[in-house]
Amino acid sequence: MTFNINQLIRKIKIQNRLLISFAVLSLLPMLIIGIFSYYISSDAIRTKISTASIQLMYQVSENIVNELIKLENDSVDIAFSDLVQQIMGGFNTMSEWEKNVAQIKIQEMLAKRFSFFHSVSDVLVYTRNKEKVIAYGDISFKFNLKSDYLNELFEETIIKNGVPVWTIQNQDNEELARNTSSRFSNYGEAGILLSRSFKSFEGLPIGYMIMRIDVKYIFNKFRDITLGAGSHIFIVNGKGTVISSQNPQHKVATPYPDDTLIDELKQNRVTETYSFNTTIAGKRHLIAYTYIPRADWYVVSTIPFSYLDHESVKISFYILVLGISCFVLALLLSYYVSKSISSPLKCLIDSMNNVKLGNLVVQIDDRSSDELGKVTTNFNQMVSELQYLIDEVKMKEKLKRLAELKSLQAQINPHFLSNSLNTVRWLANVQKANNISNLITSLISLLHGCMGKGSELISIREEIEYVKNYLNIMAYRYYDKFMVHFEIEEDILDCHILKFALQPIVENCLLHGIEPMEGQGLIIIKGYRVQNELKITITDNGVGMDEHTLNSLLQQTTTINQSRFSGIGIRNVDERIKLYFGEKFGLSIHCVPNLFTTVEITIPTAGGEDDVKDAEGAHS
Repeated sequence: MTFNINQLIRKIKIQNRLLISFAVLSLLPMLIIGIFSYYISSDAIRTKISTASIQLMYQVSENIVNELIKLENDSVDIAFSDLVQQIMGGFNTMSEWEKNVAQIKIQEMLAKRFSFFHSVSDVLVYTRNKEKVIAYGDISFKFNLKSDYLNELFEETIIKNGVPVWTIQNQDNEELARNTSSRFSNYGEAGILLSRSFKSFEGLPIGYMIMRIDVKYIFNKFRDITLGAGSHIFIVNGKGTVISSQNPQHKVATPYPDDTLIDELKQNRVTETYSFNTTIAGKRHLIAYTYIPRADWYVVSTIPFSYLDHESVKISFYILVLGISCFVLALLLSYYVSKSISSPLKCLIDSMNNVKLGNLVVQIDDRSSDELGKVTTNFNQMVSELQYLIDEVKMKEKLKRLAELKSLQAQINPHFLSNSLNTVRWLANVQKANNISNLITSLISLLHGCMGKGSELISIREEIEYVKNYLNIMAYRYYDKFMVHFEIEEDILDCHILKFALQPIVENCLLHGIEPMEGQGLIIIKGYRVQNELKITITDNGVGMDEHTLNSLLQQTTTINQSRFSGIGIRNVDERIKLYFGEKFGLSIHCVPNLFTTVEITIPTAGGEDDVKDAEGAHS
């Protein structure tokens, strides 16, 4: 089966194969990712909004419950106040004048309680025989409930036996009077009622109480809360009557238009499921609610799926448009690219592999004028140039090493040698040859170092000896003009440095620093290790240099100064160090005129013969 598929595929051109496989492999992941992203994002958004909605409904219900408890406590305080208990106990035996006086006293008492609490519009107290006492309210716009509705409230409060009953009434439950319209404009067409029966201190039933609360008082607890476009928060009781709602289509004190939702609320309350999906007016909604047992109220939020899925649909649309655009573009690019790349690219890769193996005579025969053709031409030129440069570098390096060796072997300045020999002769004549041996010994050591053959790297110990021999000679020339102090760490003495790297710097200290100064000078030579690097500093307290002289010092040419011992400038030392050890090593100079001059040499640690051989091998 595999053989047949391979044979079938091999019958299709490479370009077509690439296009078909690319189309399949790019389209399928795009579809899978798009669908997966849509469902995952939708589910995540719904879950988060559902959780947030439940928490928000819980907070709203907590706020409402706190207010209901305050109102219930107020009703208890009123019912069991001494004044109300006294009046209700003897109301049947009072005259009309006494009843009016009692009513005024109750009104005065409750006016102090509710005058600043505008949500309570009316408080009615009824005797056991259902005689009404207006305990609080506007006398000009009396609150009168219809007898049938009032009797239903009394019967329900009797059944509850003192437990508050929360209901809602509207204008259909009130007795209409001349000033009814004015009352509705001032206190609203509907009101929330707290009804309860109460007893005497002896435990005998003595009356009923009805408190009317403005519906806006409860509505204000969630009026400004929004859960998204098209969402609403409302409160219904267990009978399906709307208590309060953000939706103007849900009229307060009327049945909620969708009985199915009320039934689902009751069913989910039994299973303690506080979030579910349902259909309202033909549209899917997410429902989140909480239940207030003391009032038999449901605080409900409805969020349409159109809002929940809005972001997911937008994301999916963007993914689809972007995916299709990229897919079409990729197909077009792959069509043109696949046909022209594979053959010349393979040829170029094969040639590169040959170059990697060291075959620098590779040439590609490709006369195309496109980028790959230019790359091939440049590759051919690069290989030829690389071969030429390698040969040239080898030749120049060989010549440079030979020139440096000859320079070291012939770096004694004849003028200096003449002066030194004259000094020897003068000392022989004056001192009868007592100090000639010391001077000549130092001179011979320097001559051997300059003209000797072998490695250009020597130990720091040997380099210090060359410096001491040079200073011994200079001590006779500059009698008591300078002192030298060495501070070289013992563990770096066997590390290696370029031959005659320190002598030119010490000579520079004498000529430019100490010789022009008045009095005796001091040279301090320190050597120490810093991690994998060696630091050697040469400091003098001479006259120093200005900025121009300091800059020109490192820019000296290799022209030999006839007044110097070796003719090797400080710049030459810096270039030799960089040549051997790399650009990050070399010299740095710090100078404060008439105070000090410090030259710091930085080289890598090279402690053994293997390191010396490696350094020399790298420049052979």
